[in-house]
Amino acid sequence: MKKRAAHYSNMLARRAQMAADKWAAQYWHDNPFGDAPKASRETYMRLWEEARRVSYPEIDAVEKDYGFAVDPAWLDDLALHTQIVVKESTLCYQHGRVLYAVLRSYIRDMKLENMSVIETGTARGFSTTVMARAMKDGGCSGKIVTFDLLPHDRKMLWNCIDDHDGAKTRRELLAPWNDLVDSYAMFLETDSRTGLRRLATGRVNFAFLDGAHTFRDVMDEFVVVAKRQQKGDVIVFDDYNTTDFPGLVQAVDEGCVQLGYSKTVIRSVGSRAYVIAKRER
Repeated sequence: MKKRAAHYSNMLARRAQMAADKWAAQYWHDNPFGDAPKASRETYMRLWEEARRVSYPEIDAVEKDYGFAVDPAWLDDLALHTQIVVKESTLCYQHGRVLYAVLRSYIRDMKLENMSVIETGTARGFSTTVMARAMKDGGCSGKIVTFDLLPHDRKMLWNCIDDHDGAKTRRELLAPWNDLVDSYAMFLETDSRTGLRRLATGRVNFAFLDGAHTFRDVMDEFVVVAKRQQKGDVIVFDDYNTTDFPGLVQAVDEGCVQLGYSKTVIRSVGSRAYVIAKRER
């Protein structure tokens, strides 16, 4: 009787997951950012100019401490096409500088020639491309497996300046950087909790977790990745902000203690911050 009940419960859970996946696929495939550009080309350029002129002393210090800094002109160009969007919150793409500095330092310190990277929350591919650049510059091969419900090969508008050239796939949006993307990135269209558990990989050297920001989602991702990490491996978290994402902050704080990670908080603008979590045991 108990086995039958468990089987029935598992069957219902699978059906519920299939229904959720079907709904998500329909939503994220149906122009989730709208079917017309959200602003003029000039507006996107103005937002870009404003964002790239802001100074960030704490991020400067991170680059100095870790000994690496991404080419700012290269980063700004990538951000124009993948980070400059119309939204209410302040535009800031300094996590790109953090990811590059920390990943380059990790490659150097661990003396790696090949590595495995996990990312949740691909969006337009900004962070993926930055990490690919860090791996290439560090002379390290490997793969960045990145999860998002947004499709990689479906034409849509992305709420970015490229929308004025017509609908594009993410692959087309990232075409100027395809030497990096094609060599290092693997884009998986799936929920991160499901995808991470199904992913057949061994050690995860480095991870950037920027998917859903609820306590449950962040903790689930943290636990799954932690099981595949060893001492010295790193996870970077975005949007460490008690005002907007208290669940994320709680998950990061509790996860670091329970799973054996040190925690370094880096501020960028306003209440936005990032966390560098390093496996200590």
